[in-house]
Amino acid sequence: MAAHPPKQQPLWRADLASAISLLLFGAAIYALDRVLRDYPLDQIVAALYAIPPYGIALSILTAALGYLALVGYDCVAFRFLQRPTKLRKMIIPSFITFAISNNAPASVVTAGGVRYRLYRAAGITPADAAAIAAFNVLTYTLGLILLTGIALLTGIESGLVRGIASYGRVLGAILVACVVVYMGVVHFGVRHLEFGRIHIRLPTEQLAWKQLGTSIADWLLSSGALYVLLHTLTPLPFPAFLATFLIAAFSSLLVPVPGGLGIFEAVVLLLRPSGVPAPRLLAALLLYRVIYYLLPLLLAGVLLGVSWLRGARAEGQIPDRIVDAMTKLGPRLVAWTTFLAGALLLISGAIPTSDRRLAWLGDILPLGIIEASHFLGSVTGAVLVVLAWGLERRARLAYELVRILFGFGILLTLLRSLDLRLACLLAVCWGIVLMAGRAFPQHVAPLAETMGQGWKFAIGALLVLEAWAAVLLYRHAEIGGIVWWRFALFSQAHRALRATLAGAIIILLFVLVRIFSKQARGRPG
Repeated sequence: MAAHPPKQQPLWRADLASAISLLLFGAAIYALDRVLRDYPLDQIVAALYAIPPYGIALSILTAALGYLALVGYDCVAFRFLQRPTKLRKMIIPSFITFAISNNAPASVVTAGGVRYRLYRAAGITPADAAAIAAFNVLTYTLGLILLTGIALLTGIESGLVRGIASYGRVLGAILVACVVVYMGVVHFGVRHLEFGRIHIRLPTEQLAWKQLGTSIADWLLSSGALYVLLHTLTPLPFPAFLATFLIAAFSSLLVPVPGGLGIFEAVVLLLRPSGVPAPRLLAALLLYRVIYYLLPLLLAGVLLGVSWLRGARAEGQIPDRIVDAMTKLGPRLVAWTTFLAGALLLISGAIPTSDRRLAWLGDILPLGIIEASHFLGSVTGAVLVVLAWGLERRARLAYELVRILFGFGILLTLLRSLDLRLACLLAVCWGIVLMAGRAFPQHVAPLAETMGQGWKFAIGALLVLEAWAAVLLYRHAEIGGIVWWRFALFSQAHRALRATLAGAIIILLFVLVRIFSKQARGRPG
C-alpha cells in the first residue's frame, strides 16, 4: 500500500497563529505603556544606571547556577528512560538546549528537536527526545505548581493575589494537593496510568523526588537572577516577589511569543508587589532579559561553533565544511543581519539626535537635506526589513537591492545624525552581505516566495516596537494638524514622527501586497 504524504497545514491556520501571536504581543506592549505612561523615560534610564556592578555580577552568577540546575532536567529524564549518561557529557548539550529553547516560542516543544540534534551522538532516537521533552514538562510543572501553591497559602500580597484574596488560599491548597497526590501515587508504587487511549508511565519515588528538587531549584534560581537586580534598587521580601514571578512565567508559557518577550514583562509590572516603583522594576526586567536570555544564547552559539570546528578539524575537512556551512547558513545569516540593520535604522529614526551633533550638522548642511535624510533613512530601514526574508529564500533580486540600500543607509545615517557608531555597525553588516554574494544564485522575485511564520511575527513585532518607541519619546508632543509639516532644525519630535510614519507605511504596504498576491497564496512555504 502506498504511503500517503503528510498533510500540509492550511495557510490560513498558519496566518491565524501569526496574527494571534502579534495581537498578544501588541496587548502586552499596550499593558506596559499603560503602566509606564505616568513615568518619564528618564526615570527608567536612571534606574538602569543605578543598578550597581555587584548586583549585575550576582545576577549573572545566579543565572549561571540556574542553567546548571537545568542540567538536572536531562539527568533525571535520561535515568527515567534508563539511559544514564555521565554528567560531564550532559552539561554543554543541556545548556545549549535550554539557552536556545528559552528564547523560542513554545520552549518546552522546541527543546525536543534541539536536544535530539545535540544528543544524537549519545544514541538517543527522535522518540527518546520527545519522551525526554514530555518528562521535562512534568518536572518543570511540579515545582511551578508547588511554589505557587505555597505562595498563595501564605497569603502573599501582590497585584493579582490581592484581587483574589478570598480564593487565594483555596487555590493554593488545591495546587499543593496536586503535588502531594502525585508524590503519593509514586510512593505507593503506581507505575502506569491509563485514561482511555492515553497511557502514562510514572517514575520511581526516588526519581520523583529528584524531579521535584530539580524543578524547585530551577524556579528559585531563575527568579533569583531577577530578584538580586531589583533588590539593589528596591528592597522587598522574596516570597512576595516570587509569587509575581511565577504567575508571569506561567503566563508567558501559554502564548506563542519567542521567550515570552513583552508578555513576561507586562505581567510582572501589572502584578508587581505593592511599593515597587514601575521604572525600577522595568529597568531590572530589561537587564534580566539580557542576562538570563541573550547572554546564554550568545554563549550557546559560540559553543556550537567551537563544537562544529572541532568536528571539522578531526575529519580534516575544515575548508570543505566552511564552504558547506556558508552555502547552507549563509542566506539565513545575511537575512537576519539585514533585518537587524533595517531595524536599527527604523528605531534610530525615532530616537532624538544629540543637540550638539544636530547643531554641527545645521552649520554645514541645509535643513532640507537633514529632513530628507531623516525621512529616507527610515524608509530605507523599512525596505531592508521587508527584503530580509527574500534573502533567506536566496532571491538574487533581493540581494542586489539590499547591497545598494546598505550604502545608501550608511550615507543617510551620517547626513541625518552623524552617528558614527551606527554607521560603523551598518558598514560591518554591509561587509557580511557583500562576502556572501555567491550564496544567492536564484533569480526569484521576492514577492513570489511565501513568508514563514517567524518572519511575519518579527516584522509585525518590529512595527509595534517602533510605534511604541515613538509614543514613549514623544507622548506629550503636539502631533495634530499642520505640525506634521513643521520643519525646524531642533523640531525633533515632528521629524521623528514623520520618519516613524513613513517606515510603518512601507511595511503596511508590503503586507497589503502580500495579502493580495496570488503567487504568494498559491505556493507552499
